[in-house]
Amino acid sequence: MNIAICDDDKSFRDLLEKHLRNYFNDRNISLNIFQFPSGEKLLENQLLFDLVFLDVEMGNINGIDTGKELKRRNPHNIIFVITSYDGYLDDAFHIRAFRFLSKPLDIVRLYKALDDAAELINNDIIVFYDVKSGRNVRIYTNDIIYIEIKKKKTKIVTVDNIYYSNEKISVWKNRLNAISFVCPHSSYVANLDYSVYHTRTLLVLAKRDLDGKIIEKYEINIAPKKQAEIKRLFFYVLERR
Repeated sequence: MNIAICDDDKSFRDLLEKHLRNYFNDRNISLNIFQFPSGEKLLENQLLFDLVFLDVEMGNINGIDTGKELKRRNPHNIIFVITSYDGYLDDAFHIRAFRFLSKPLDIVRLYKALDDAAELINNDIIVFYDVKSGRNVRIYTNDIIYIEIKKKKTKIVTVDNIYYSNEKISVWKNRLNAISFVCPHSSYVANLDYSVYHTRTLLVLAKRDLDGKIIEKYEINIAPKKQAEIKRLFFYVLERR
């Protein structure tokens, strides 16, 4: 797990890091913690973070603007906003802040917030063995475009990469229980959040760049007995976007 602490007060950064290490060490969760004295320094780093602690009141780039850019890069990161002034709370909603922490640090409140964040991460992240690279990988469920049976293996296509698992597709179907995941065919699990359009017999998904431009399309056949279900769920997910 990668964690970023961004605050211009080094003593606060050190204190927060100490409590984060205590919390995650007690739960046997490995982590990397990175400290940044400013939003500029944080944004210079190209790592993707699971948890980010952002002080609102910093130099040239404040915590809100820093958080907006982080969300653009990685919509999945969980942002904790640190502030001693309630006037920033409305702005923090624009970056979908997960929790608000105040100074001085309330340790009980911090640990409760970390409990909630850990549960959210566990629900959103899947760890599995990728037979192609020969290593364990972790992916966000929302980054999965579709999954298919391919030459006795399960092919997992995500926004960033393609992986192969020895686990049966039924295992993946059980893991992916969000409304957006459907089975248009016995050999596929598709994420309707990436759908472009569908016909009676064909579902079309797409990968897009950061500007929303389609860079690749995927066509999946819809089995006759699945056509009514796909039609109903397609419009449900479309309305939800």
